[in-house]
Amino acid sequence: MAISKESKVGILAAFAITVLVIGYNFMRGEDLFSNTNEYFGKYEKIEGLFKSNPVLINGYKVGSVSSVNMNTATLELTVGIYVSEEIEIPRNSIMKIVNNDMIGSKAVEIIFGDAAELAVDGDFFIAEQDQGIAQAVSGVLEPLTKSVSSVLGNIDTAIAGADLESTLKDASLALRSFKETADKLNNLLNGKDVQISAILDNVQSTTEGLNGLSPKIDRILNDIDSTSKELSAIEFEALAIQVKSLAGELEKTTSAINGKEGTLGMLVNDKELYTKLDGTVVKLKALLADIEKYPRRYTGITERQRKKGDEAKEEGK
Repeated sequence: MAISKESKVGILAAFAITVLVIGYNFMRGEDLFSNTNEYFGKYEKIEGLFKSNPVLINGYKVGSVSSVNMNTATLELTVGIYVSEEIEIPRNSIMKIVNNDMIGSKAVEIIFGDAAELAVDGDFFIAEQDQGIAQAVSGVLEPLTKSVSSVLGNIDTAIAGADLESTLKDASLALRSFKETADKLNNLLNGKDVQISAILDNVQSTTEGLNGLSPKIDRILNDIDSTSKELSAIEFEALAIQVKSLAGELEKTTSAINGKEGTLGMLVNDKELYTKLDGTVVKLKALLADIEKYPRRYTGITERQRKKGDEAKEEGK
């Protein structure tokens, strides 16, 4: 059966309208091929939120604003949003109107609550909103404006309180003093051009003479440096010889002591001799103490005198 031209035009028009509707809804952020739930929130003001503005979760777009309606009696605004039914949202979540960019466009941010019960189609969420761009900028600029105003006020006060006439007078006196000094300097130098030229010539000749002496000075410094190095080398060599000689003598002394040669070696290595000497010293010390305490026992000329010393010792005990 042949299709008439009118039918073809009708079919083409219907197809075009369908594509137009789908494209329009797609541009608005609505997906006609997925199931969505609609949620609502009530606000006193929406700061420029419009239908089809994005709905975000953690900054990711998950839907769009479906409707914005006003109650003419209370002026309360009800905002509806479309979100895919695959996204499970707790029932006590928050619908927050936020700034989507720096030019002030708005979006709805869903902040998940902690309820175990999930929201269903038609539920109302808690409604909140951020400050608008104008309010945020005003909050930043207001302290800065106050600071600038305060600084300008302080400057104005300082200028108003300053004695400008006195300041200008002091500046005039300073300039006058400087001019007088310059005049005196000019008078002092007036007619002295020949002398100044002679002084400069002398300075130049002296400088040239010093330039001529530079090689000689360099040679003298080199000689002093080489002489210092030679003296340092000689002193170090003599010190090294002395240290080496002292080390040799010390080695000989140590060898003699370890080899039991001489009195010191015998004393160090013979323990029995050391013990005997120690006992002798102890006895000698006791004898000297007895002599000091009872001298008659040892210095008495007669037997009687020595006997008296022995008796005195016994009585002392």
